Formats: sequence, structure tokens, C-alpha cells
Amino acid sequence: MPRREGSGYGWVCACALVIGLVALPGIAAAGQRVAERDVERVEAMILRVKPAVVGILTEVKAEVTIRCGKNDTYVVKVDLDSENGTGFIIHPDGWIATNGHVVKPVYRDDEEHIANALQEAADAACAPRLAKLPAAQRKARMRKILDDPENRRGVKLTERLEVFLQKRVAPGTPAPPGVPGVVKAYSPPIDPDAIPKGGGVPPKGKEMLDAAIIKIEMTDLPTVDVKGRMTHVHLGEELHIIGFPGAVLWHDFLSTESRGAASVTFGRVSGFKLDVNDRWVIQTDAPISWGNSGGPAFNRNGEVIGLATFITTSVEGDQAIQGFNFLIPVETILQMAKDYGVTPNTDDPFMEEWEATIAAYFQGDYRRAWERLEAADKLLPGLWDVERLRVLLKDLLELQAEVTPVLPPK
Repeated sequence: MPRREGSGYGWVCACALVIGLVALPGIAAAGQRVAERDVERVEAMILRVKPAVVGILTEVKAEVTIRCGKNDTYVVKVDLDSENGTGFIIHPDGWIATNGHVVKPVYRDDEEHIANALQEAADAACAPRLAKLPAAQRKARMRKILDDPENRRGVKLTERLEVFLQKRVAPGTPAPPGVPGVVKAYSPPIDPDAIPKGGGVPPKGKEMLDAAIIKIEMTDLPTVDVKGRMTHVHLGEELHIIGFPGAVLWHDFLSTESRGAASVTFGRVSGFKLDVNDRWVIQTDAPISWGNSGGPAFNRNGEVIGLATFITTSVEGDQAIQGFNFLIPVETILQMAKDYGVTPNTDDPFMEEWEATIAAYFQGDYRRAWERLEAADKLLPGLWDVERLRVLLKDLLELQAEVTPVLPPK
């Protein structure tokens, strides 16, 4: 009777374990402390890398001067695109890595934006004036308006790419204030229509690597460690993804003050696949949502191993299926940076003070942690995790003062 034997064996093992723990309570305490230390190690790693993760906002607007007919001209303002994504700083002088599709709206979509702006302006200004015409005539007039070269020249695009650090946002501010960024290197996202018919790999120079490097004019910024290599990533390995999912960034129930704080999701490496570029990508069950794109995935050593890039959706494409998400390897960014002449660097004064703060905090040296925290804040004021750790340290130092006996004078 296999089931009976298995049940008996399981019962005996569980009983023996309980007896052992009762007889040796120190084993349970030691095991609990090991678990606590592991949790602390993970928290320390996350705290160390978080300040170097940034949010990215893109916005495209247009002012359209459109002629609906002779002596019938209007000016229409159109909001075309507004998105958020994530990036991470690879050099303290403001070099940031992200996905290509995060910055694509302000880098490659001008023709599409012009066409959309013209259509929206025509619908707003011209369509009401053509409403009484027969359908065929109305359609022909509208097509003539959209094809008019003068109307196309009347579209003036305004594109904005901003990077925001993890700082507390002023109450009521609709979006975290950012620093202007410029795209320096770019590879487009995968376009199903550009995949060679019948399979195969896109020709050299036409790869769709979905990667980008942008630059902001700031120095002495916190940085991440990009030494991770995909060949050192293993099935079942834990990973942590940090980013700005839109579902959290724009949540109606959260104060606008915390919009500058990144979110962390956890998961494991669940597979390795080849994408259409014949490039290895990492599959993970860690949750990823819109806004996470371009965010770094860290291993247990705090090294970036990949970028959160694409998810799995339903056949209709209108519903995300979590548990089957993909990261492009960090090697893609490293190669792009090398080709552009940028060498990732983690040597910056803020990180020196911040790492010392974290080390002292987890060693229980709260006074020392406070001193190094203040030094870090002077170098880069107002970071979210610096502010939060200040609150924790203040409370711990006050508690420590309450339980420390005051020795009588000699």
C-alpha cells in the first residue's frame, strides 16, 4: 500500500522534527536568525541600488494650424502621447540605460505624430463644418484637407523627455519634476511587421534590440553595478525588479507626494528563450506592468542582469498574462554603451556615503549610520530612501537613548 507507507513515513519525519526542535530550542533560534539575516541582506541590497533607478516621462504635443477651406483657418492644440517608463544610471555623469520603446515616441515617431495630430485637428475644426455634406463628398473633402501639404507644414510638434530621481514630490504636483534628457543611442523595439517573412533574423543594422541610452546634465549621481552576465544567471535564481509601474505611479488612492518612489517586485528566473534577433532573453515570473519597461532586474549580489522589456498578453492583446514576462540581457546595454564610447562607472561620492550608511545601519551602529546619511543627503538632497531611513534612524536612536543607563558621575 504505497500511500499508507508514504503517509506513515511523512508522519514519522514530521514528529521527529518537532521532537528535535523541542529538545534543542537553540536550533530553532539559530534558524530564525539565519532567516532574518537573509531578509536583511536582501533589504540592504535593494536599498543600495534603489537610488540609481529613475523614472522617465515622455510627452508629445502639437499645435496645428489647419485650413478647412478658403479663408477658413484654425489653430488646434492636440495632446498626442504621454507615457512613463523606467531607467537606471550606469555612469555618475548622467548616463542612463532604458528600453528603446520607452523613448521611441520622442525619437522616431514624428511622421506618425504628424498624421495623428492632423487627423485630430481636422476632426475638431473641420468635421463640424462638413457635417451637412453628403457622406461621399464629406469624405472626399476631409481627405483633401488631410493631404494638403500646407496643412502638414502647419503641424508643430513639441516633444519632451524628462528623467526624475526618486525624490518626494510636492503636494498636488501632477507629475514628478524631471530633468531634460537626450537620446544618445537607440535600437528600436520588436516590430511584428518588420520580422522577415517565414522567420529568420533581421539583417545586420536592422536589429530590433529595444535598448537606448540617454543623457541628462547632472553629475555625481548614484549608479548601479552592471557586472552581471547572462551566462551566470541560473534557472530558479531569485531576482528583483525595480521600476515605476503606471498602476502605482498614477494610483488614485496614493498621495502625489510618493510618486517619486519606485516599486520592487520579486520573482525567479523561469526560463531562457531566443527572441527574433536570435538573442537570448530571460523569462521570469516576477510581475511587470506598463511603466516598468527599462527597469533593472537585480540578482542577489545587487548586479543588473537584465531590463524589464516585454510581457505576455492574451490573443486579443488587451489583457496582460502575468507570470510569463521577459528581460533583455544587460549585455545589450553594455555593448551599446561600448559602441557609443561610454564606460559604466560606479565610482561616485554619493554611493560611497550611501553604502557606508547602509552597512552601519544593518550593523546596529545607528549613530554612525546617521552621520553618513547626512553626508549622503548633502551630496544629493531629498532622495526618497534617504528620507525614509532618516525617520527610522531617528526613532532607533531615541529608543536606544531610552534604554541606555546613565552612569553616575565618578
